[in-house]
Amino acid sequence: MKNKFFTTILFLVSSTAVMAQETGPVAQKASETLPKLMTDPLNFIIAFSFLVMIGAILVLMRVIRILTDELAPKKIVAPEPGQVTEAAVKKPSFWSKLGQSFNDAVPVEKEADVLLDHNYDGIKELDNNLPPWWKYGFYLTIIFAVIYMVDYHVVGAGNVQLDEYNAQLAEAELQKAERLKLVANNVDESTVTYLTEETAIANGNKIYVDKCLVCHGKAGEGIVGPNLTDEYWIHGGAAGDIFKTIKYGVPSKGMLAWQGQLTPVQIQEVTSFIHTLKGTKPANAKAPQGDLYTEVSTTAAPTDSVSTSVTDSTATAVN
Repeated sequence: MKNKFFTTILFLVSSTAVMAQETGPVAQKASETLPKLMTDPLNFIIAFSFLVMIGAILVLMRVIRILTDELAPKKIVAPEPGQVTEAAVKKPSFWSKLGQSFNDAVPVEKEADVLLDHNYDGIKELDNNLPPWWKYGFYLTIIFAVIYMVDYHVVGAGNVQLDEYNAQLAEAELQKAERLKLVANNVDESTVTYLTEETAIANGNKIYVDKCLVCHGKAGEGIVGPNLTDEYWIHGGAAGDIFKTIKYGVPSKGMLAWQGQLTPVQIQEVTSFIHTLKGTKPANAKAPQGDLYTEVSTTAAPTDSVSTSVTDSTATAVN
């Protein structure tokens, strides 16, 4: 009997662990500083169900034991004169009293008092009371339902399914933003493209004012550094060329390498801002330097002019 009991307990514990794993992460409104056991309502439900099952198993084991003892044939030995029988001195054990209080069953010898007139193919029905453990368990479910309704649907302290769904959507958006950030940081001179979003251009403008204005002027007109508003470029005028020049610099001509101070995204933003300066014709613009660069449209059909501009771009990049 003990082996069966412990085997059953082991099975229930393993089943509970599997149930807890299958539920997956659930968004919580409670403070993250508390242990998860105290913040996850599912843990309370599992613990309550586990205790109910343990109690039911104990009660059923006791009932089976009692019924086995009652139905087992007993050897009747006539007592000797003056001898006190064991039945006369034996008192009910604690477990017997506990089992009786849990079941509230009528003793076998008094079943005739609660026998009903119903008869189904020889099967008769007893008018026993409901077991107290069952009634109290039922009352607890009612109490739990009231607390659950108030906590989740009146006070709003718990997460209903809609809250969990919205929380998971928000978490997915954060994960998406993190992935996009990682992808953006992988940009280099071979994959860079011009950004057109106002936020990106504004960020590029701020970086230009902080890092580039001293040499290239407020409007890109050129001071120590070359003019950035015309169509002539010393090191190439394509997006990849500008990105590369900012990233690695030109130490021989005093151009700093900014890859140690700016992220790839920031370099792409300032590259995109510099592209917006093209053709603005500021006052006091510095004379053109370098080679003429004609921007190639990626949507245009291949023509002689396109081939020429591509050749010019390659040549200026080498310069």
